[in-house]
Amino acid sequence: MKWNWGTKLVLWMAAFMSLIIVFAVLMINEDVSLVETDYYPKGQTHQELIDKKHNANSLSYQITLKKNDGRLELQFPVGVVSESVSGELHLYHIVDDKQDQFIPIKLNENGVMAINVVGLSGRFILKIDWKTETDKYYTELKISLP
Repeated sequence: MKWNWGTKLVLWMAAFMSLIIVFAVLMINEDVSLVETDYYPKGQTHQELIDKKHNANSLSYQITLKKNDGRLELQFPVGVVSESVSGELHLYHIVDDKQDQFIPIKLNENGVMAINVVGLSGRFILKIDWKTETDKYYTELKISLP
């Protein structure tokens, strides 16, 4: 069977349109999670975040992180451990926001906070928003879990 140019053109157009429809369906079904769902309120308090980071960087000792079989241990600066430390730790998964965790800060008598990370894997950012009786601090630490 011999096809003329009109038949070939219609077949190519039908194939191209089918390809476009397949890509459109795939894109509609793709899960797109935003970094923040409420950008505007976060932007209003951005200067406060900058001040907290500056306070944390001005400490003589920074928060240190150690990995121990299924646990993360955060050592807070010794100078501020004597004061009451409170705040929240956001275990932010870079790729999947369903794996994010919010954990209240609870230190032991040595100024160490232990976090159970069994079952978690991937790249995370530990966003530590904490305060003492006198100052507020914010620290970010990057970590990869197996």
